[in-house]
Order: sequence, then structure tokens, then C-alpha cells
Amino acid sequence: MLKTLPFLLLSLALLSGCVDRASADAKLARGCAAGAEIFLDEGFKIKEIKNKKFQDAPGLGRGYREVTLDVIESDGWYDGEKTYQCIFVESTGFLNMGHSATIYQLRLSDDEVYGKEGDKIIGSFEDHLKLTETVEQGMNR
Repeated sequence: MLKTLPFLLLSLALLSGCVDRASADAKLARGCAAGAEIFLDEGFKIKEIKNKKFQDAPGLGRGYREVTLDVIESDGWYDGEKTYQCIFVESTGFLNMGHSATIYQLRLSDDEVYGKEGDKIIGSFEDHLKLTETVEQGMNR
């Protein structure tokens, strides 16, 4: 019995620390919404997230996850439907023991894109810093 105790404890630790895809995607959606809100027009907020779609980012290879959010933006008077798209670079630890992600790109519209494309920062460096900090905070809520 004493010989199997370390094995049982290790197995319990591995199983309890695993991150499943649904939990990781929920974390990414929170980060995407937080990042999008900092670039909305003054007074506007995300009133409701109507739909979430998750997939591996096409054309970017392994480790990139795309999140699409269909939302309702509101300033208290006007409600409008919008679609935001975020791409994250993510990694998991051994046996899915942990999950980490950083924002790669945020697309609010065809003309409004923040983050990176390849190795180049899209927008200002200040916007990029604000985006990465806000997304990180949003994912950890």
C-alpha cells in the first residue's frame, strides 16, 4: 500500500490540474471581450455576447486559436450588433497541466485591427501594450 501511495497522489495531482478545451476557450472569450471594449467609442460597452465561436486559426498553424464573438454594443440608448475576432497564441503544459495564452490580433472590423501581423505591431506601441495588459486581466477574471 505504501508503494502505491506516491503513484495515487501523482495521478490525483495530474487529473485535478488538467485544463480542458472548454475552460481554455471560456478564458479566451473573456480576454477577447475585455480587449475589444478598450477600443469601443466612448460611452459604449458590450451589453451582451450573443454567440461565441472557437477554432484553430486558419493559416497560422498549431498553437493559434481564433475566437469570434457576436455581441451587442450599447451606449444605453443605441444597441448595435457587431462581430469581433481575436487570435491568440496559446500553449498548454505537460498533460494539459496548465494553459497560457497571449493576444496575437484583435479585429473589430475590416478597417480596425490591433495586435500583430507576423512580427510587426499593428497600430501604436501604446495600443499594443494596453491591449495585451487588458486581455491578460480579462482572461484572469
